[in-house]
Amino acid sequence: MSNIFVKRRNAAVRRLLKKQQADAYITLSILEQRYLSGVDLMQGEAVFLITARQTYGVTKQMLASKIAGADKDIKIHLAQLGGILDGALQLVRQKKLKKVLFDGSLVTLDEGEKLLHAGCVRCDGLLASLRAKKSADEAAKLKRACQIASDAFAAVKPQIKTGMTEDELRSLIATEMLRRGADVVEYNIVAFGENTADVHHMPSVKRKLKNNEAVLMDFGCFYQGYVSDMTRSWWHGGKEPAEYTRIWNLVDKARKAAIKLLKAGVRAGAVDNAARSIICAEGHGEEFCHTTGHGVGLYVHERPFLRDKSQEIVCEQAAVTIEPGIYFQGKWGIRLEDTFLVTKTGRKKLTY
Repeated sequence: MSNIFVKRRNAAVRRLLKKQQADAYITLSILEQRYLSGVDLMQGEAVFLITARQTYGVTKQMLASKIAGADKDIKIHLAQLGGILDGALQLVRQKKLKKVLFDGSLVTLDEGEKLLHAGCVRCDGLLASLRAKKSADEAAKLKRACQIASDAFAAVKPQIKTGMTEDELRSLIATEMLRRGADVVEYNIVAFGENTADVHHMPSVKRKLKNNEAVLMDFGCFYQGYVSDMTRSWWHGGKEPAEYTRIWNLVDKARKAAIKLLKAGVRAGAVDNAARSIICAEGHGEEFCHTTGHGVGLYVHERPFLRDKSQEIVCEQAAVTIEPGIYFQGKWGIRLEDTFLVTKTGRKKLTY
């Protein structure tokens, strides 16, 4: 990451602190730490403390070099005694910081109790609004992650044969994404037949693809820290049931309605309603059991969430999925998902 993005993001956090009349923000989240530094850290390797004038990377001596190279404006503070969080709280006392905010949803129970005991103030989602609006650098990485996943699927689809297992197909799409430049493939749903009705099915090493049954693949990859997400559903074989065709077209109609409404300034709940109302009108509301979509970025599920009645406003440069679905337990399910970058007047499709 170039230094300019690090500077802008840390400056934006300082503006939020000023609005909150707070002295600092402390984060143990490796996702937030990557956002603020561009460095990939493992959980527990550092604590970041952002004050009105300085961003500190609190860590141990052996890990200091990982953070030091990110940006000269991030000052390394070595935790001398105890754990790294203890070192960060010692720095809080040393700097006489009074109101220090933290996101309670991003810490463990023990960490949260320690922060509260030290006088820190819980303020969930403080950086979420910043992370929702993607910079040009982030958008480029998201676009590349989506391109990798899309190209991998195009290569894999013709190779899918009757008799292969769900796990074999999972491995095949993962290999193709890694071959094309993906850094990590952390999730990969492959489902055949009745398993397509399980929204988050774990691929089986035993379940083989039969001729004439449903297939669902929900997959993506990380590229330089940013993730793609897409889902494809289709009928394998030449005897597609009329009911499957009808439901597929219904899900597609709902998908297109949500996409048409997606733009900067729209309510997240309105986008959800655009899809959900179409499915409900056909009597399948109970079979549509999740949100219409969600934000993607450093994590595969993040704000904004396109859920029923949500008043959250979708911002320009947000990256979101549209993914309505209908599932008949014990039979089959259909989900269609693509990732979009929201623009002022509409959206750009990143997956294909």
